[in-house]
Amino acid sequence: MGDAAVLRVDEDGFFCLVAPDAYRGFVDEDWEFDQLLTHFVAQMNAGSLFVAYPGPDDADAVVVADAGVEDSVSREAAGVMHVGPGGLWSTDYTQLTMAAQFDDEGPTAPDSIRLPVAEGWHRVCLRQADGDSRYTLTISPSGDE
Repeated sequence: MGDAAVLRVDEDGFFCLVAPDAYRGFVDEDWEFDQLLTHFVAQMNAGSLFVAYPGPDDADAVVVADAGVEDSVSREAAGVMHVGPGGLWSTDYTQLTMAAQFDDEGPTAPDSIRLPVAEGWHRVCLRQADGDSRYTLTISPSGDE
């Protein structure tokens, strides 16, 4: 991967990655927040979604790196994702809520960024080092099948 990609935490304070091949977005036209949270957890457990909440004011940028933070870490979120032919994309909370409400809406928006990740299972880790406003995202093959 490398440090070339700099991603952002969305305006709602979320950092979201989605594997659209496996992601099932629709919940209900009139979903309630607890339904949405339950849905997100199910999709994260299935390996099609990664969602973390750094907060809207707590992160300047998310830097994609080959290696994790080596300093003392103040915050960390990790998960495992299955990337298919459709790739791995950064997306945002608003787009995920649109997909939850409308059956014909996908989980990525026109401004979503496709990350250069090979197909297969990957460990995703988002870390913030003590005293740093940036977050570091590492994505590495997990070996899970």
